Amino acid sequence: TYMPAQKKKNCSYKIDGLPEKISLFKIFWTFFRVGLFTFGGGLAMGTVIRYELVSKNEWVTDDEFMSEFATATVVPGSIAVNIAYLQGCRFRGKIGAATAVSGTILPSFITILAIVYFGLPYFNHPKVVAFFRGSSLAVAGQLLFTGFIFGKKLLVKWRNIIICLISLFMAAVVGLHPIWSLITAAVLGYLLLSKNNHTSVDPDC
Repeated sequence: TYMPAQKKKNCSYKIDGLPEKISLFKIFWTFFRVGLFTFGGGLAMGTVIRYELVSKNEWVTDDEFMSEFATATVVPGSIAVNIAYLQGCRFRGKIGAATAVSGTILPSFITILAIVYFGLPYFNHPKVVAFFRGSSLAVAGQLLFTGFIFGKKLLVKWRNIIICLISLFMAAVVGLHPIWSLITAAVLGYLLLSKNNHTSVDPDC
């Protein structure tokens, strides 16, 4: 009999008191849905991935997700692919990482191929132009919602607020390249927040 635990730990379900790893199919299908129904790249996908992993499936805690999402943002590469790799590795090791990454990028790959094959000649059509303009507004809305969700979670301590304001000042007022704002925020986070407790990943995942 399947008895789901009230609080799932990392990558395990509870079945008659014994841990069972998350299936590769479920990992693939979860990230495939995220890649299929989300526009706007990794930042816009953040809230969708958070809903799937934290709220819906309860595979990770909110603090664990926030920490790994920040890591995925700082390191080079696509944010969506980075977070898929980190979470997939947490759940099922290297094969889980490959499964999660495949699920994330496959919808985009198929969609781009379809657009190039069928839609490229119609990019200048007024209705197509209007569609993409509306899509860009939807992406802006998703990014605002992502900022609101993460800001509500993280901007509750004065250290976090100071780091955010300094980063914003460097990018928006001083006009420095965003990478310097990101590096500065990461260094300040390390110096000011290093005493906070950090979650660890199960080495068997």
